[in-house]
Amino acid sequence: MKKFQFKLQRLLDIKEAREKEVQNELAAVLNIQNRERIRQQEYSRRIRDEREKFNLKLRAGKFSYSDALMFEKFTDFANRVIEVAQDRIESMEPEIQRVRERLVEASREKKVVQRLKERRHQEYLYDYNREMNKEYDDMNQNVYLRRQLQKEG
Repeated sequence: MKKFQFKLQRLLDIKEAREKEVQNELAAVLNIQNRERIRQQEYSRRIRDEREKFNLKLRAGKFSYSDALMFEKFTDFANRVIEVAQDRIESMEPEIQRVRERLVEASREKKVVQRLKERRHQEYLYDYNREMNKEYDDMNQNVYLRRQLQKEG
């Protein structure tokens, strides 16, 4: 019997490639969103650090109006950066959701073809085993007939 060959293998390969393509697209969008989150965290950390430095100056009595003004301008700027990053993160959510839906659909389509391949492979194995059993039966019958002929002859 010939080797198992799935006639729709090319279709399965295309479905797998499509799924990987959508996975990569999702990864790219999530990567951009994660960079914005990292940016937010970085500016939050810098605000905390600057606040600590400013409080140390206040306690040490080295406070100046220009230091307070610079700290205020920096925190305003950093907070705006954090807000803009949050707006970008939130604006990306619908796109991320659409890509996730496309990924679910691509995965579903691939699984349908994969299940068909598995079913066809099981049918192939069933037919193969049936044919092998038939050959074994034929061989056993031939051996039996030869032994019968030898007994008679």
